[in-house]
Amino acid sequence: MKRKRLRIESQAQEEINEAFEWYFKRSPEAADGFLTEIGASLAQIVSHPQLYPIYTKNTRRRVLAGFPYSVIFQEKADTILVVAVAHAKRRAGYWRGRV
Repeated sequence: MKRKRLRIESQAQEEINEAFEWYFKRSPEAADGFLTEIGASLAQIVSHPQLYPIYTKNTRRRVLAGFPYSVIFQEKADTILVVAVAHAKRRAGYWRGRV
């Protein structure tokens, strides 16, 4: 089976950047851990997208280990599209206009 290409929406990338900056101001080690977990999560999503439960609006969700964030993504024919990296305390579904 051909590996799907990963595409991260600009707004989702901004969410990753903002979270990294927030963690970095408090602890560079926590910021590094956050990036490591994001990277591992994205690799798992690309390798096995169907492991993650259907969420809403034709999306799936992977909850990050150790951080209050979820990666919200859509599986397309040849692409995995990350539409949000959502904080658990943020208004639910704020990202729905992106899909």
